[in-house]
Amino acid sequence: MDALRRLSRLPDSHLAALARAQLAGMRAALDVALKALPDDAGAAECRAALAEVAALLAPDGTPPEGESGTLPTTSEVDGPVAAGAVTTGVMAAGSAADGSAADESTPPMGTPVPVARKPVAPMPPEPVPVPPEPMPTQPTPRPSPDADPALAALAAELTRSQECATFLGPLAVPEGDDTAALWRWFQLTLLRLPSTYATRWRARAADLAVAARTAPEERWDEWRALDGVEVVLPPLPRAGVTGVRLGAAGPLADWAVTAAGGVHGVLPASADRSPLALCVVLSGWVAELAALDRQLHHCLESVAHRGVIPLCDAELRAPYRHELAQRLGRLARQTPGSAEELRAALAVDEALCSVLHLPPAAPGSWWARVAEASQRMVLELRRRVRDNGGDVAVQVLAPTYREARRRTGGNDIPLDAGGRKGQVLAGLRLWASVEGRELPGRVVYRA
Repeated sequence: MDALRRLSRLPDSHLAALARAQLAGMRAALDVALKALPDDAGAAECRAALAEVAALLAPDGTPPEGESGTLPTTSEVDGPVAAGAVTTGVMAAGSAADGSAADESTPPMGTPVPVARKPVAPMPPEPVPVPPEPMPTQPTPRPSPDADPALAALAAELTRSQECATFLGPLAVPEGDDTAALWRWFQLTLLRLPSTYATRWRARAADLAVAARTAPEERWDEWRALDGVEVVLPPLPRAGVTGVRLGAAGPLADWAVTAAGGVHGVLPASADRSPLALCVVLSGWVAELAALDRQLHHCLESVAHRGVIPLCDAELRAPYRHELAQRLGRLARQTPGSAEELRAALAVDEALCSVLHLPPAAPGSWWARVAEASQRMVLELRRRVRDNGGDVAVQVLAPTYREARRRTGGNDIPLDAGGRKGQVLAGLRLWASVEGRELPGRVVYRA
């Protein structure tokens, strides 16, 4: 416990922030379980464990006054921010709004929860509070001397820019990166900015001497596009960086095709595209970028009950991809246009929208468009199911957490960066009602 105590108190460590997030999640989960099973054989040890975790999370190493290893039962969104707060980001939920009534719009889904036929009416019991985790203070950038000086200067300028402060929060140039690694970091960071800003910064990078077209021949990895050709990561031949682009000739991800039971190699036009075909494409993008972008995390509830898990390590990516493959398989087995297909599509959408950055990707960014494509697919499927007589509804959650939590399961993620206090920053799971069963939503919000 000593090493964990020291780690959890480091003020300038990203690993410390993740450790605190996981401790807070475990604390909340054990507290809920203990209240449900007070006479369990392990209840006494559970109380002792909760006291130890509370001590680890307390600023001075002792549980807060009046706390004996259990959590309070209320959470006031508009009260003072808890000491510290996670900075967690997610693909911003776009508004694939289709002009439907207020009870159908756009954010992400999960496990069915049996509930009364009518959706939740008055305010439900307050969710168990999860102390937000602080974003580590970023040190002064010190790019590696091995990196191209002009590229390093441009990267440092990005971290000091107004758009970075507005949309990305504290950001530092990675230390020790060579030119190739720094180029990837710079270009993948731009996918988190609104497209206007990203285009401007990408043009400036293209004007650098190291990016001159007199360099050796460019190499590209091509992924299957939904529509048209798009550059995700420009190549940098002088540093041996292979570019990534989306194109009609790009292959689908083998693992996703296998999980879906084999998908036709040619995607039909957008209007005729099945939910499964679109999900296979988007799943390939997200999984491939998880291996390239060291800043990506996921908070898929069935894999990471609370908190966030980094995707930079292959061992940590494997459980996420396995769960995504399982959900693709369930979607493939459903009857087209059925309520069961909608439920399975909601689960895939949740998995895709639970991939996030710290802090969130901005509305209007490339990542936001990925979320919009996934959520638009769900909304279009909802229309078809209704046309077939299905009793289904899908709803975008309110923009304030005070209202949104009426339709969430309580396991939401509080952040201390981005937006305004009490604002919903991103949707992880769409609220839905499928054949009388309510599927609660899930959000990321500013604590």
